[in-house]
Amino acid sequence: MAKLVTYYRRGGHPQRFWGKRALHKMNSEQHAQLYRWAMEDIELADNSRLLDIGCGGGANLNRMLNLNPTFTAVAMDHSQLAMQMTREVNFHDVVDKRLLLLGGSASQMPVVRESFELVTAFETIYYWNSLELGVQEMNRVLRPNGICLIANEMDGLEPDVRQFEEAVGNFRVYTIDEIKEHLTEAGFVDIKARHDEARHFICVTGRKPE
Repeated sequence: MAKLVTYYRRGGHPQRFWGKRALHKMNSEQHAQLYRWAMEDIELADNSRLLDIGCGGGANLNRMLNLNPTFTAVAMDHSQLAMQMTREVNFHDVVDKRLLLLGGSASQMPVVRESFELVTAFETIYYWNSLELGVQEMNRVLRPNGICLIANEMDGLEPDVRQFEEAVGNFRVYTIDEIKEHLTEAGFVDIKARHDEARHFICVTGRKPE
């Protein structure tokens, strides 16, 4: 458990050598499993614009952009090291202007309203100052009928989850019901949830109404 606590501490704001190690782990095949599972039912039209909040090492953005050559995306993270690695992993897409990198906070995103067809948050809401403000911002920047997707590798049902949160510090694990409640309050509709109990994976999606 101590190693997991250390990993999540470093994941909140990766810096220097150990932060880079954490980012490499975020880009690993282990974490790709959550991405593939969460994205199974997502369908996007050509020329869709995507935003990944808390993009980490940039591997998920690379996977999303590879889905369709007409997609464009914005990567957002408050860690300069994460931005640097995302640029390296997606170098050609940055050069081709398919990917824009922005520093910023989930509760106050530096993008205009109604800009995206899909906004994702993989393994990042744990660190948000306010999930309420974060999902409100997701709603603001989505176009009508756009989809928000939140996916975590922790379902909040572990018996020692409160002790784990305290050990990591400034860290909150949410259950599916808590996420669904916030999405409903933010104005999302067609809210759907999936739960892989064996792996503790959760994924919640919502649609911005027309």
